[in-house]
Amino acid sequence: MLKVLYVAAWGRSGTTIVDNVLNGYPRAFSAGELRYLWRRGLVAKQSCGCGVPVPECPLWRDVLKVAFGAARPVPREVVALQTSVTRARRTPALLRRAWSDETVRYADLMSRLYRAIGEVTGATVVVDSSKLPSEAAILARRTDLETYLLHMVRDARGVAYSWSRQKLHPDRGTLMARHRPAKSTVNWLVWNGLAELVAPRYEGRYRRLRYEDLVADPRGQIESLLEFMGVPTGDGPFLDQRTVRLTPNHTVSGNPGRFNVGDIEIRDDDRWRIEQPSGERLTASALGMPMAIRYGYPVWPLRARRSVESAPHDLTQR
Repeated sequence: MLKVLYVAAWGRSGTTIVDNVLNGYPRAFSAGELRYLWRRGLVAKQSCGCGVPVPECPLWRDVLKVAFGAARPVPREVVALQTSVTRARRTPALLRRAWSDETVRYADLMSRLYRAIGEVTGATVVVDSSKLPSEAAILARRTDLETYLLHMVRDARGVAYSWSRQKLHPDRGTLMARHRPAKSTVNWLVWNGLAELVAPRYEGRYRRLRYEDLVADPRGQIESLLEFMGVPTGDGPFLDQRTVRLTPNHTVSGNPGRFNVGDIEIRDDDRWRIEQPSGERLTASALGMPMAIRYGYPVWPLRARRSVESAPHDLTQR
């Protein structure tokens, strides 16, 4: 049975690193934020990770053909269906109540898509970093897929700092969305709380991974995750314990870091410890404190002592 690794997180928590690295293992295929195949990929015609517009990518054309044949869904209709079914606030209902006809239709559509990806790529595990707890709730109730949940967490202060920065999206030519620290941290609380609500439905198939632990031991954490899922770790992309050789991928959406290729050393992007204004740090610290303590983060972190110029390559925007 095909394995699906669904990554739940609030944005800027390190999921792009996981996507990029897992895609380098022979048995894994990273689809990126698969929920956006329809809106960003097929409607807006944004770029696949391989560099061509998603509708022109041979791999995704094959996947859609295998999944749906001549009866391919209308992308705008799928977007409307997603909007109706997968709002984050619907997560508890998706776990506990009988599904509506719309939810059943959407769950079946996505299952066909996952299985087609496995058939076309030959992968035994498909990685979907769409992040929404509601979609994780839907997958938890599917019996035709072997689903795993990876819950990514990062210090709320680092997340808030990342959301506050101006970043150009290379695919769209526009600035990426920004959130103030209060909004980022409230969403951080909600998304992580909902991910924990879903977690018991993944008994024996759930892992929480802190970004800080990932960047401290990239190879160890990634290969431990694969072994947890029963996926071989041989012939992976690591050149040593923290350096990976990234090749072009076929992620349909995600952070600009998905376009990174070449030899990349993964290190902690802790510029927030140097650059984040005290007021913004206080806001994120106060709002996120209860859950931050639960995840092992200090109430008031120390500032980094190294210079900003020595900061590592930024792989952490998602």
